[in-house]
Amino acid sequence: MLAEKLEDIREDLAEAMPTRVVTRDFLDFAQRSQVDLEAGTLTIITQRESRYANYRGREADLGRMSLAAVGQLKLPEDALPSLVEDAEFAFAEEVKDWLQGVLPVNAVDLIETRFSGQMDAPYGWFAMTWEVLP
Repeated sequence: MLAEKLEDIREDLAEAMPTRVVTRDFLDFAQRSQVDLEAGTLTIITQRESRYANYRGREADLGRMSLAAVGQLKLPEDALPSLVEDAEFAFAEEVKDWLQGVLPVNAVDLIETRFSGQMDAPYGWFAMTWEVLP
């Protein structure tokens, strides 16, 4: 069931963001194609499942998944670090817009978003932590 829910999330995100690449396979920047990095790639990764109901009849039931949503992108080599940061912000806003819509799961809570801090320009990235009730 968890794999099905992850795939539902991936498919829904891909439909909502047709100009982006949405995958469940995290790869290093060096392993991604230039085309995918220029488009912006979002990877959905499972971190854990927790907070089960654990009462009689629902043992290990109703758990919540902790997911990471990692955005990766690349701008032209001469792009200023602030432009890379702006591109990260715009990409993250697209994901936040999806979170505000009708979701393929019961709930998704955005816990935090971390950004590259301009450290990897012309590459950029962000990592969101979500708590998902399938």
